[in-house]
Amino acid sequence: MELRINTDHGVIAPYGMMILLSFLAGTGGLFLLNVRRGIRKLTALWVIPLSVALSLCGGMALTFLTSGGNMIGLSSLGGLCGMYAACGLTAWFSRQPGYGIVMTQNCTLMLPLMYSIGKVGCFLGGCCGGIPYSGAFRTVYTGAHANPVPSLPVQLIESAVFLLIFAAGVYGFFRRRVNTVPAVFLVSAAAKCLLDFLRASHQGQILSVPQILCIILIAVTRKRRGISFSQSAD
Repeated sequence: MELRINTDHGVIAPYGMMILLSFLAGTGGLFLLNVRRGIRKLTALWVIPLSVALSLCGGMALTFLTSGGNMIGLSSLGGLCGMYAACGLTAWFSRQPGYGIVMTQNCTLMLPLMYSIGKVGCFLGGCCGGIPYSGAFRTVYTGAHANPVPSLPVQLIESAVFLLIFAAGVYGFFRRRVNTVPAVFLVSAAAKCLLDFLRASHQGQILSVPQILCIILIAVTRKRRGISFSQSAD
C-alpha cells in the first residue's frame, strides 16, 4: 500500500490547522489539570496565551539557532522550553507556593499529546519525512513539497508513539502513581531520540542536534526523578 500526499494546499494548510489543534488540545488540557489540582482559574487562564506565545517563540528560535540562521520553523524542543517558561513565569507572577511545580508537571503530561497532533500536521505538510522506504504504507509526496522517493511515514509512527505515552501518563495521573511525570518526560525524550534515526534528515549523521539535546534532558531528569506526583498545589 502506498500513501500519496499532495502538498499543494489552498488557503487553509493542514500543517497550520494541526498545529492550531495541538495548541487547543494542549492548553485546554493544561487548564483542566491546573484547575483540578488547585490552581486558581484566573491563573490557569493566564498561562494559556503565554504558553502559546512562548512556545512559538522558543520553537522558532531554536530552529533558527541550530540551523545557523538559515531556517525558520518550529522545533518541538524549543516549543517545550517555551511551554515550561510560561508555566514558570505564571507561577512567579502568581506568588503562590507550589504553583510552579504543579503547572510544570501538568505541562509535562500534555506535551506528548501536543507533539502527537503536531506530527500529523508534519505528515500532511510534507516536512520531517522518513528515510527511503519501499514497504507497506510507503509515502510519496507531490506538489509544492514533492519527494518522488517513497519514504517511511515516520511522522505517523511518532504520532502513534506519543499518543500512547500521553494515554499512559494520564492513566498514571488518575491512578496516583508516584513519579508519573518524570517517567513521561524520560520516555518522551528517549522516544524522540530513537525515532530521529528514522528521519531522512538524520542520514549521514551520528547524532543530530535534537538527539544530543534529548540525551542531555534524559541525563538531567534522571538525577531528579525522585520528585513525586501529588494531586494538588497545597
